[in-house]
Amino acid sequence: MTIIKGLKDIEKLLDKPKQSSGSKVRWLKLDDGQSVRIRFLNEIDPDSATYDERLGLSIVVSEHANPKDYRRKAVCTIETEGRCFACEMFRKDPKSGWRARLRFYTNVIIDDGSSDPFVAVWSMGVSKAPTFNTLREFAIENGSLTNLNWKLKRNGKGTETNYVLIPGSKDETKFDFTHFEPYPLELAINNVPYADQEAFYMGFDNPQTSSSVDW
Repeated sequence: MTIIKGLKDIEKLLDKPKQSSGSKVRWLKLDDGQSVRIRFLNEIDPDSATYDERLGLSIVVSEHANPKDYRRKAVCTIETEGRCFACEMFRKDPKSGWRARLRFYTNVIIDDGSSDPFVAVWSMGVSKAPTFNTLREFAIENGSLTNLNWKLKRNGKGTETNYVLIPGSKDETKFDFTHFEPYPLELAINNVPYADQEAFYMGFDNPQTSSSVDW
């Protein structure tokens, strides 16, 4: 599978021309209009002054989704296996919606004000995504994502979903991450072998699909 870590490699990937599992993951899920406080566990770049090797890095992955059912999404395997069912579908009809999209995965601590803070995986699109661009620019300008709390609010539903992300003040004292364990992000992504991809994407196998989609 192709996984990208670090701002330098992410920037290289974003500059490239665009082509025309383990234990159960707990995903970040907000209702329309809901707001929470979050803190990132993963830095976006290893050169960050607050990077912690135990907590690791966020990842960016190239994925496809069935355009008629976005829950059926998986990592593009064209680089790892030399073939990919979704890429084949895209080549047959570039307007079909099968093209690969970059997706960002990171661990966050969520404080919803009603339960103890907990860790969840946040998955978001990269291309033309305001939330990812906010994080990317903030990391470039400030060098860290994990040394402050953020306010996150969801507006909309389904493919009309958008998030408002507002940074708070930087920590005066170092935050204690001791009691929070990040989920292994490589296990959160859906890596389907080529031989099983047609059945997976087309729904012939009734798989346990990821429910993290908010394209």
